[in-house]
Amino acid sequence: MNEKWIVERAERKDGRLWLKVDDALVLPAGVMPKRHMLVDSDALAFVYILETEDRFLYVMVPKPWWPELKAALDAKEPVWLRCGERTLELEQFHDELSYLLENIRGNANYGEALERAVQEMFFTG
Repeated sequence: MNEKWIVERAERKDGRLWLKVDDALVLPAGVMPKRHMLVDSDALAFVYILETEDRFLYVMVPKPWWPELKAALDAKEPVWLRCGERTLELEQFHDELSYLLENIRGNANYGEALERAVQEMFFTG
């Protein structure tokens, strides 16, 4: 069964962006970055996909953490997931995020709220 994991904290430290999820969650053995992202327009969240042998894990990065995403994107800092004591690099995060941002910009198909939020955070100023 697929699961959604919501990022509870984002922190730029040691040249990386760390996305932290609930400590009670367990990063499964054999989990791999899918190197693909989606967007959840209703939740105003970017979604990085992880995969295991039998399911997907959706790492949801909601709007409150977008300033850290933008700073890490601008600085080209790698993005890592921290789940308890385990960590995993979210490979191709910036490439995928940049692709989504360009597609969302000026595109009402993603919903007005998401389009406006992306414009304000990533393209204004």
